[in-house]
Amino acid sequence: MHRHWVFPSGDEARDEIRRRVLFPRELERCARGAGFEVLDMTDGTGERLTGPTAYTVARYTRR
Repeated sequence: MHRHWVFPSGDEARDEIRRRVLFPRELERCARGAGFEVLDMTDGTGERLTGPTAYTVARYTRR
């Protein structure tokens, strides 16, 4: 993704973001390996994870 920033001062900046999207089961496995228990995954629709944005709620379980 390419972004173009225009600041109140009139200065401009450009940058590039590279992202990797994890599948839900892959995210659960990574979270579990880091000591988290995934409590919920939602995209805000109340349906399956089909929307453009997803949220994950997890609890740290290691002490």
